[in-house]
Amino acid sequence: MTVEKVPKPSEALRVFRQLVDGLPQVMASAKDVQGRYLYVNAGFAERVGRPAREIVGGSVGDFFAAELAESYMAQDTAVLVDGEPLAGHLELIVRADGQLGWYLTSKSRLFYDDASVLGVAVMSVDLKAQMDGAHAGLARMLTAVRADAAAPWRVGELAAVAQLSTSQLERLCRRTLGMAPRGVLQRLRIENAVRLLATTTLTAGEIAAACGFYDQSSFTRQFRSVLGLTPGAFRALG
Repeated sequence: MTVEKVPKPSEALRVFRQLVDGLPQVMASAKDVQGRYLYVNAGFAERVGRPAREIVGGSVGDFFAAELAESYMAQDTAVLVDGEPLAGHLELIVRADGQLGWYLTSKSRLFYDDASVLGVAVMSVDLKAQMDGAHAGLARMLTAVRADAAAPWRVGELAAVAQLSTSQLERLCRRTLGMAPRGVLQRLRIENAVRLLATTTLTAGEIAAACGFYDQSSFTRQFRSVLGLTPGAFRALG
């Protein structure tokens, strides 16, 4: 009789759990190569709104909208197949209380002790504290754009609001958010669009205009690139 060899327990998974179990403002999970959750921390369970014991063994399709789940699975597959980590991917995530949160997400392969691939480790860090505290100039800029997302903002104007030079703002945005000021502006417009989708009956075209997008097609394309689903699909979740 042939006995199937079972890989040894993963020291890497144990260390990952130790690192993220007690961290506030962090959503963390580990999935096997089939996409099944092996572990989720308290922050992840709170985001999903289910106890961790009910999440482990399931997959993203069990807890997230179809288009969003497809986006997450595509990221996982790329990490598993290519072996290249996903580092500092800025995304908007709807928190358990319904509020939007800015998160930096990183993903990397996990290995068994015999060097075979176990799955993928995922960690998303909530940037709220950073935005509200250490970087006051950047926080001022975010507040101004949120108040008038449709305005034709230029980088020089954003820098003036932040009371920084354009080069200082560029460095701060890249260091804190991993992108240039124009990329941050796009994300803020998406954030405003999400609010309007959830709280008004405006059409997608009207929301595109109100948030400063060139046209509805551009709005839909950029919305999906950030949130992983179309404006219509997002509105249907509500």
